[in-house]
Amino acid sequence: MTSPAPAWPLTASTLLLLLLLLPRDPSRAAEPPSCTFPDSPISSTFLQAIGRLSDYLLTDYPVEVPDNLQVDERCRALWHLFLAKKTLDRLELVAGKELKKLLDKVCTEISFVRKCFSEALPGCLHFRKANISHLLLDISSHLEALQPLISSQDFGPCRRLRCQPEPSTESTPPSPGGLGALGNTPAPLKHSTFLLLALGGLSILLLLILGAAWRWKQRKRQQRPTGSPMSPVPQSPPDSVPQERQLMVL
Repeated sequence: MTSPAPAWPLTASTLLLLLLLLPRDPSRAAEPPSCTFPDSPISSTFLQAIGRLSDYLLTDYPVEVPDNLQVDERCRALWHLFLAKKTLDRLELVAGKELKKLLDKVCTEISFVRKCFSEALPGCLHFRKANISHLLLDISSHLEALQPLISSQDFGPCRRLRCQPEPSTESTPPSPGGLGALGNTPAPLKHSTFLLLALGGLSILLLLILGAAWRWKQRKRQQRPTGSPMSPVPQSPPDSVPQERQLMVL
């Protein structure tokens, strides 16, 4: 007796559909796109675009530039161009029609950096104020540095912006003349200072002893009767001969 045939045939298209429905490896799904540029995205006219933009801008217009990016020869130019692109994007939002066109041309020259980074910036990143003329000079120098080698380098390690390590916050030992280790305990006195204080205290104590002795002698002199000898010696009367000896004489 033959078994019944399946309700629908297992064709190649059905197998392909089942493979597409299978869950993918999450690690491979989360893998970011590559940060390589087989064909150089830097045009040969970026200097002209930057020069036309600088002619329309106030040279002392303040913008924010990174202040504590880690020093990395491979990633430095790419990091700075990415942050410069974000600054120019903000300027485009408030620029007029003609200036916006010039900003857009410069942004197009450096738009390739978006391939390697997300929009989120690390919380450790600090900025400082600088003139926009300095920012445009930095864009030119970084593009010139990248142009000869961008198509032969893998910038995968540069995906994450890295900051310089924060300075150490270890407490420094107190100065010799400052407070002690507990903050409210005076520092120990120097040996010479202690010796001077000890000598001064002994001198004052000696003066007090001499003064007390002098006052005691003055008080004794005032209590002694007038005309009395300094050291009285008791004298017996002239006829104080013993009675037994007087009887023998008689």
